[in-house]
Amino acid sequence: MTASLTIRGAWSAARENCAPGCFCYHASWRLFRQAGLKGNPRWHTAFYQRALAERQPSTALVCGSSDETMPQILTELQPGMQITVADACPTPLTLINTWAKETGTQVFTLRSEAPELAGVSGSFDLIVTDGLLSLLPSPADREAVITRLAGLLSEDGLLLYTSRIAGRAGYLEYDRIGRAGQALAATTWPATSAERMVLARQRLRHPSRPSPFASPDQIADAFRNGFGQVRLFTRSAPPTVALALHPAFLIGRGSVCVGIAATQSRRP
Repeated sequence: MTASLTIRGAWSAARENCAPGCFCYHASWRLFRQAGLKGNPRWHTAFYQRALAERQPSTALVCGSSDETMPQILTELQPGMQITVADACPTPLTLINTWAKETGTQVFTLRSEAPELAGVSGSFDLIVTDGLLSLLPSPADREAVITRLAGLLSEDGLLLYTSRIAGRAGYLEYDRIGRAGQALAATTWPATSAERMVLARQRLRHPSRPSPFASPDQIADAFRNGFGQVRLFTRSAPPTVALALHPAFLIGRGSVCVGIAATQSRRP
């Protein structure tokens, strides 16, 4: 199946492919991304560019990708790089394949779920993942996926991890709007009315992408068991106009964008 790279096209792909657990997120994701309300790889482009300034990786693994944004950024920064994208859901893979076909870019996609990443093999010069640790339920799972990714890197490989954590306000901006949008998306889930209502209520009550970390240093610490060198980058300036206008940023208590550049992997 191909999909249109539009808000409606992403919603249609989610209806066709998603399980209940990820439908609301993927069905509404493109709208929130384009509105500048939700964190996405574009917010970290300067970090990726800086980290890759003196490198020319030939192979890259993208571990988890909500849509085509991450492989698109990597192609812009390093044209000709061989990119593999692994994700547990067919929806982002469908969107990535559509983008690859439209642009003539070669991207290999496969379904694989963290932390096991079954079926992912090889040695990659670069591994990039955005927000993955926030999706894993336990410290053991987070440790397991870091170990797994370290084992997939080449000897001189580089892992880039990006995320966003709540600032001094204690919450991510537009979280309630995000939950409301996902609840609205739930009403379009292809199921019975009762099942849609249950799903909508669940999304209203569930915080959007809660971070398991309270500070940037905690994120860096999570990578130090798997890597000999871990560099931490932070950005407190709002990456979009929408965030700049949020009360949390207006009073200096906004969220923080975090980038991790890890090398010298301690491969198992």
